[in-house]
Amino acid sequence: MVELKRRLKKHDLLERPTAKSWFKVGILFAIVFSLYTAHIYLPLKFGLILIPITALFSTTLAMTGHEGVHSSACKSKAGNLSMAAIVFPLFAGLSMEYWREKHNVKHHGNPNVVHVDPDIHSWPFTFSQEEYITSGKVRRFFQRHLQGWTFWPISLLVGHLMRFDGIKYLVAKPFSNSNKKRFSKIWMLDTSLLIVHFFLWLAVPIFFGLPWQVVVGFYVLLWGLVGTCLTAIFIVGHAGRPIVSEYDQNWRLQIETARRIKFGPIGSFFFVGLDYQIEHHLLPNLSHFNLPKAAPLVKEYAEEQGWKYQELGFFRALWEATISLHRAWKTPSLVINAAGELEDPLLEVQTS
Repeated sequence: MVELKRRLKKHDLLERPTAKSWFKVGILFAIVFSLYTAHIYLPLKFGLILIPITALFSTTLAMTGHEGVHSSACKSKAGNLSMAAIVFPLFAGLSMEYWREKHNVKHHGNPNVVHVDPDIHSWPFTFSQEEYITSGKVRRFFQRHLQGWTFWPISLLVGHLMRFDGIKYLVAKPFSNSNKKRFSKIWMLDTSLLIVHFFLWLAVPIFFGLPWQVVVGFYVLLWGLVGTCLTAIFIVGHAGRPIVSEYDQNWRLQIETARRIKFGPIGSFFFVGLDYQIEHHLLPNLSHFNLPKAAPLVKEYAEEQGWKYQELGFFRALWEATISLHRAWKTPSLVINAAGELEDPLLEVQTS
């Protein structure tokens, strides 16, 4: 990795363009507020037609908070914290500290690793044969026959479930720390902005005369669609790639459990860097503006190491990810051994 970072530094790709990051956030805020205003004045049927577009831009804006939490948007710590706080708890209603622990620490540290990566443990689904075997009878029936068919409809709940998990995390955190650290400044900022989020989204519109049914319905539908968009962004990055039970090469793990999504500049704009999932996992604090230029260098480095670097178009990746969910119940996890090979432990048992 030292050699790869040297190559990236040579091409000035380790710099974080603060002004460009804030400019994109500002443009996205202007777009989403324009769309929200349009929903107030449009007839219901036209509002329903427009809402998928509103959800798409809302998702993209929410994903800029992901950059802030990774400290990849701005040069300063204050700049990254400000972006994370404004976008995650204030705009999206998602705890940034919950996301940091779930995503930065657990997922990035162990992508697609059984019993460790929270992204491959989502009840009632399974992502590996090991989890299927330990599930109950009813859950196994669901995983074997219904999982692949129900995954996308259930994704409409993802945005709301992440918000609920974030609230639970913030409520429980003070009781899991020592007295001196029980109410940290970050915790108070996160919690305060989350409360303001619900006040601005729900209380203010009702106060100004909008029917509460319309306000709540819009909120539930919009963030339900955002959850589906987020699922599509994250699932194509890892689903269908190896599920790992043991490994001893972390950089190889980061590369071979992810995939790069081939997009033009328009599609890439909406993904905020996660179409370059491999590069993002290797270098999570690299700005998404620099990932397209870093990709050829990362691919070259991976090939030099003999590691598999997968590139797919978005719809092909979406298809493969969905198919992998249909087959997850019978897909064993793999072992990355000392020789750098992926081995199926079940095959070893069958041949011994």
